Amino acid sequence: MSNMKIIYNVAFFIFSIFYLPYFVVTRRYRYGMKDRFGFLSEKIKSICSKNKIIWVHAVSVGEVKVAGILAPLLRQAFPSHKILFSTVTHTGNKVARTVSAEEEGVFYLPFDMSFIVDRVVRLVKPEIFICLETELWPNLICSLYKSGSRLILANGRISNRSYPRYKKSKCFVSSLLKKFSIILMQSGLDAERIIALGAPEENVFVTGNLKFDIPLADSGPKREELRKKINLSEKDILIVAGSTHRGEDGILISCFSRLKKDYPNLRLLIAPRHIERVQEIEKTLTKNGFETIKVSSLGLQPPASSLQPVFILDTMGELKSIYAAADIVFVGKSLVKKGGQNPIEPASLGKPVIFGRLMFNFQDAVKILLEYKAAVEVEGDEGLYSAIRFLLDNPEERKKLGINAREAIGKNSGSSQKTIELILK
Repeated sequence: MSNMKIIYNVAFFIFSIFYLPYFVVTRRYRYGMKDRFGFLSEKIKSICSKNKIIWVHAVSVGEVKVAGILAPLLRQAFPSHKILFSTVTHTGNKVARTVSAEEEGVFYLPFDMSFIVDRVVRLVKPEIFICLETELWPNLICSLYKSGSRLILANGRISNRSYPRYKKSKCFVSSLLKKFSIILMQSGLDAERIIALGAPEENVFVTGNLKFDIPLADSGPKREELRKKINLSEKDILIVAGSTHRGEDGILISCFSRLKKDYPNLRLLIAPRHIERVQEIEKTLTKNGFETIKVSSLGLQPPASSLQPVFILDTMGELKSIYAAADIVFVGKSLVKKGGQNPIEPASLGKPVIFGRLMFNFQDAVKILLEYKAAVEVEGDEGLYSAIRFLLDNPEERKKLGINAREAIGKNSGSSQKTIELILK
C-alpha cells in the first residue's frame, strides 16, 4: 500500500501540474483555494476545537441535497456532535450553506495530497466521516483511518461507467474499502459490485436511495407564483428541460419548433447543467429564430413580448422551484452519453417526466419510476418529439404520470431512517 500511495501522490502531482492551465483558463477552482490547500477558516477551527465532529462529504449539488436529508437525523442521533460539510464544487458549497445549521460549518474538500489532507484531518479530528455516493479519495481515506475516525460510505453506487475503472485497480480500491466501518449501498447490484471490488461482505448493506426521501411538497402555490413571474396563463403549457448538456440543445429546439406549429400555447424553459453554457444556448436559439430571456432578468413586472420568448435558467439552486411551474419535464444529460440527471425531484412534485435511455448514473431511480409507470423513456429526437406530442394530446395521461410519480417516491422512501439505524448500530 505504501508503494501505491507514493505512486498515487506522484501521479496526482503530475496531473495537477498539467491541468493547472486548464483550471486557470476555466476558473474551475477559483473559489475556496485556501480550503483546497488545507488552510481552513477561523470559524471551522473554532468549531473543531470545541466540539466532537461529524464530517459529511458531498461532491456537488445532488449529493449535498442528500446530505440535507440526512443532516436532521444526524443531529437528532448525535446531539453532542457538530456537523461539518465539505464539497468539491462551488455550487455544491453554496447549497451546503443552506443545509448547514448556524453553529455548523462548510468548506471545500482539500486537494488529495498527503501533506494537505493530513493537516486538515489533524485540525478537524472527526469522530465520524460520512462519504456520500462512493467518493474514494485515497490519501484522505488513509489519513482519516489512521487518525481513528469511523468511516462510513452512505448512499453508495457503482455505475456501469465507473465499475470497469475500479476493477482495473481492484487491489488499491479493495485496501481503501476495508477501511470503512460500514458501507451502505443504493441497490443490490451496487452492493454486489462493491463486494466484488473487495469490500468486506459483512460491512455492506442495501438501504435504498436517499434521494427518494425528498419531501413531497405541494407545488401549487409556487407554480402560480412562478408562472405569473414569467407571464404564463393557465392555457400555456410549459416544458422545462432540466440539467441539459451540450448535444441536447439542438434536439430540444428542433423538437420545440416542430411542436410549436401545432401548439401555439407551448412554451419552453431550458436549464443547462453548466451555467457557463447560457450564452451558447442563447446563440443557438437566436439562430433558430427564437427570442430568449434569462430568468435572472425577470423583474417584478412580467416580460411583455408578443414573440413568446424561450426562457433560460441562468442561476444555480433554483431548478427544483422552476420544476414547480412545469407541465412537462425533460431530464437532461440523457440523450447524450453523460449518464443523465436526477429524475426524482420533478417526480416528487407530481410532474410528468421524460428522459432519454442514457440514464446509467441513475439506474435504480429510473427502474422504479418506469415500474410505477411514473415516467417516459425515449430514444433520440423522434422519440422525444413523439412522447411530448402524446402528452400534449392527452392531458389525462400527463395527470396520471404525475400521480404515479408521487406514489413511486412515497413508497420507496425510508432510506434515511435505515441509514441512521445502521450507523447507530
